[in-house]
Amino acid sequence: MSPIELHVWNRAFGLPSLDPECLAAIAFLSSAIPQDLWVLVESNNSSVSPNGSLPALKNGSQWVGGFDAIVLYITSQGSEDYDIDGNLSQSQRAQAVAYRSFIRKTFLPIVSLSLYVTSKNWVNVTRPLYSTFLKFPIQYEIPHTHHARATALTAHLTSLIRDIAAEESRPLQPVSTAFASITTTADKSKSQEKETIATRVRLRNLLADSLDPIQEKLARQNYFFGGTSPTTIDCLLVGYLSLLLYPDLSSPWAKEILQQEFSSIVSYIDRLRHAYLPSNLPYKAPDANDELTFGSWAKRTIENSPQSWGLRDDIPLNQEGYKAQSTSFWVAVQGIIGLVATAGSVLAYKALTTEGKVDVELKEEVAGKEVYSTVRGGVGDAVESGGGGGSTGAAEGRLPIFRAEDMLGI
Repeated sequence: MSPIELHVWNRAFGLPSLDPECLAAIAFLSSAIPQDLWVLVESNNSSVSPNGSLPALKNGSQWVGGFDAIVLYITSQGSEDYDIDGNLSQSQRAQAVAYRSFIRKTFLPIVSLSLYVTSKNWVNVTRPLYSTFLKFPIQYEIPHTHHARATALTAHLTSLIRDIAAEESRPLQPVSTAFASITTTADKSKSQEKETIATRVRLRNLLADSLDPIQEKLARQNYFFGGTSPTTIDCLLVGYLSLLLYPDLSSPWAKEILQQEFSSIVSYIDRLRHAYLPSNLPYKAPDANDELTFGSWAKRTIENSPQSWGLRDDIPLNQEGYKAQSTSFWVAVQGIIGLVATAGSVLAYKALTTEGKVDVELKEEVAGKEVYSTVRGGVGDAVESGGGGGSTGAAEGRLPIFRAEDMLGI
């Protein structure tokens, strides 16, 4: 029997995927079933999944999309060993459902802020990363869509994003554990020091709101619910927190705060990563369906546009069932339409003036009466050709006529 295939977003940051849900699915399979029964397939085409979302699991001809659905499918295959939540009590199972929602709602915006919205990290690291596995022209559209979703997810953090941008514009300074002292240059103002400290304190508090409950739950135990083996909550935590801890970023505020303030969580993630996200994972070469081409992307966009007026995509950092709309495709379409319309206007104007003759009506006052004249001439100048309505002829001279191609610079 062929091994189960787990299709995930591409490798990045020294991790087997750049997406937290994909990392969680990899950790789950690593802990639930023997390694010789499944393989990883790197994919950037979410249309292979039945719910349009990666990770996606393929078993023979059957497809399952999304972390929660994959867990349910694997645990329903008959073997109790595949149910890594099997030893949990009914109360703990109910807690696990609540913690899944908590992890996604709290850590998804933080990962988005770190990788996609912090400008230095997006421009210098995350954005160029997409060019390594996406082909032209999709390497420009897909990252824009992913960035747009991350921006929407962090809309409630606008003031903090602005403070991060202001801090990035200043020389990077090491921050102490207590954020109480910063090494500064002699000419650095006290106000800038206070602003930097205030920004880091706010970032620390943002992380603490999410990490304090996790740290309290992990006190003096190796796994989230205790015991000797991980649960699905451990898989989700290593998926999301790995993307805060391991990427080498230009503005590594998340890694710094984790290492300085949450060392016990860092040790916990290190242990899970080495055990369930190892470097020797089995890979299978992707086939043509796993590579998003311009043709398949355009076909999918056109098929989905009547329903969503945008691109429904399983963007990294997505939640289960989360639907987002991208306007970038339609902005591009509108731009092309505008360009075509402008070019058509210019061509029509040129067609009308091909023979170099235009008629222009002039209005003059002669002996207290309004006199109208019509002149005909080449584009750029005109000469008198006659009068109308008992008018007298207008004086010869040059008449400036503005050409559309000059005004448009073509």
